[in-house]
Amino acid sequence: MRALKKHSYLNILFLIFSFICGIFSANAETTYLTASKARAPHITVSLISEHQTITLNSTFYVGVLLEPDEQWHTYWRNPGDSGEAPKIEITSQTNISVGEIEWPIPKAIPVAHLTNYGYEGATLLMLPIEVKNLDNTPAELTLNASLSWLVCKEDCIPGWADLTLALPLSDETAKSSQSAMFERTRLALPMQQTLNGKHELSESHIVVEVDTSDINNFATKTWTLFPFRSDAIQHSAEQTITGDDAIKQWLIPKSDYLFDDPKELKWLLSNGEQAFYLDTSVNQTLNLSTGASEATSLWLYLLMAFIGGLILNIMPCVLPILSMKAMALQQKHESLGQKWAYLLGVLISFNLFALVIYVLQQTGQAVGWGFHMQEPLFIVLLSFLFTFIALALFDVFEMASGLAGFGQHLVEGNSAKSHFFTGVLAVIVASPCTAPFMAAALGVALVSDAYVSFAIFNALALGFALPITLLFISSRLKAFLPKPGAWMQTFKQALAFPMLATVAWLVWVYLGQTNAVAQFLLILSLISFAMFTWGLSKSSSSLLRVILILGVLASIAVPLFLLNPQQANTASNAAQSAENHVPYDQNTLDELKQKQEVVFVNMTADWCITCKVNESVALSKQAVLDKFEAPDVHYMLGNWTNKNQAILDYLKQYQRAGVPLYVVYAGEKHVNVLPQVLTPSIVIDAIEQAKQELNND
Repeated sequence: MRALKKHSYLNILFLIFSFICGIFSANAETTYLTASKARAPHITVSLISEHQTITLNSTFYVGVLLEPDEQWHTYWRNPGDSGEAPKIEITSQTNISVGEIEWPIPKAIPVAHLTNYGYEGATLLMLPIEVKNLDNTPAELTLNASLSWLVCKEDCIPGWADLTLALPLSDETAKSSQSAMFERTRLALPMQQTLNGKHELSESHIVVEVDTSDINNFATKTWTLFPFRSDAIQHSAEQTITGDDAIKQWLIPKSDYLFDDPKELKWLLSNGEQAFYLDTSVNQTLNLSTGASEATSLWLYLLMAFIGGLILNIMPCVLPILSMKAMALQQKHESLGQKWAYLLGVLISFNLFALVIYVLQQTGQAVGWGFHMQEPLFIVLLSFLFTFIALALFDVFEMASGLAGFGQHLVEGNSAKSHFFTGVLAVIVASPCTAPFMAAALGVALVSDAYVSFAIFNALALGFALPITLLFISSRLKAFLPKPGAWMQTFKQALAFPMLATVAWLVWVYLGQTNAVAQFLLILSLISFAMFTWGLSKSSSSLLRVILILGVLASIAVPLFLLNPQQANTASNAAQSAENHVPYDQNTLDELKQKQEVVFVNMTADWCITCKVNESVALSKQAVLDKFEAPDVHYMLGNWTNKNQAILDYLKQYQRAGVPLYVVYAGEKHVNVLPQVLTPSIVIDAIEQAKQELNND
């Protein structure tokens, strides 16, 4: 048997300590109170009936109403990492049969680093009771309920009570004043339909496979599996959903305390509003081991990340830098370190990027790909970096032909240092981009275990580094490069214009995150930076050089120190106020789908280059705009230029880590996720297909 982990001992000790403290704090107030209603510390419990009179040979419902104080909670049948489910035992002197508790849909309740399953607010636990034939019919039926519970906030208080309820026997039933509460609770119960699925266990995970074809609008909600067994899974871990069409697989880290190999498991599949009971059995017929399933999925995502990395090389921010590095490669022999330095720079940079995301996630922050582009501070720094690169390409100051980007003494020439920092710079300038195939892979990376996440980021890095690395290590490929000559000077200066265009784009993004005054200040600072840098390259006077260096530093410092972080909070509202579209709102989207309308959802950001290309070549074309303006089509825009939790939650529904994301809905039944690179025909065909699907329903 495996040893318990240290933190697990601490969890158990914490629960025992809270339980003991709760007993003393509860004192005599929770000791077997007798009535139909009892008040205990931080909770009121009641025994109520749906009917005020009942008949023989009938089934009626009673319920235990738990009403904890605000910010306190009670528990589901499986309390999760800690806690205890309520216990109800009902007896009577007459002949009755008591059914099982009907549990409402629970929610996940985070408590420190733990996750509980339970209920916040008033909760009714219903039980069916059958009254059987009696030899001597009494005037009333007396029910005795023995209850125990645990109510928690930061500490936990146990409670007990004996409650009684007398119900008159009659020839006819009559509803009680609490009957409406029973009706509301029935709406909060899981569906009567029980799904069947398969599960498989590996050393570290459980994979649960479910056919979701009978679940309406499955793709539009986030679904979570709640196990009946408390020792089945790690309750605080992310649940990764994969699969095609209706067959979905949940990949869930296994609990450290699952010591057996259960042949059958029971679950609740819930989206918070709707839930299904799920019975799974060990997957024997398909003979797909969990390890093989995990490995197959992982290899697929690694391949997608690798291809996405290759495509990143031709993004407009990256291509000029890599082109200059390729053109400057010498035909001479290079050392082993020089050949592999660029690859090392790319690998280290991507791993640092993955590490930052992982640390932020562990601290509870919700981040996605491109999260740094939502920070105006980073936009300012990136603007100065691209301005510096453009000045270097224009030969404003003396640079060697091996220019690749950042810092004359870091990237010039053909040294290993130059190649390494070229790789670092290439990753920095590529970070705003999302290439095809990247989104799905990064979506999995940001919700998976650390080893999966880092594996995907490294696959992305290898794909990104491959073209230039091949040039470094292959003399035959170098032979295909154009011969050096005067044309390279013209070519280098031509590459400065995409850099300046990138600066203009970043300044525009900055406007969306701040305001016109801040944008004007940034433009002035960039111009001052260029003038002081030019003067620095021409000056030979030591005093004047010191003054110019201070000017360069001041140009960078001014927009940074005068930046107001609160300016960024309302920027996206302005971006969403344009005509011909509806700002993204989940409630509005649900209403449009319920009305059986066609909805085109565009999740975008000002800093997303792929998004802007799609808007230019596809979404702004008149044929597409005509489709959006049709009365039965709604164009919904989500702007993720700044942090927006609602948009991040929407992206997670489709396992995406960033934008762009394009989804077409045909009412509530049909969902079509479009590719990341759009053409007018792709958009028009998707809208026409959605209309056709509505007509066929």
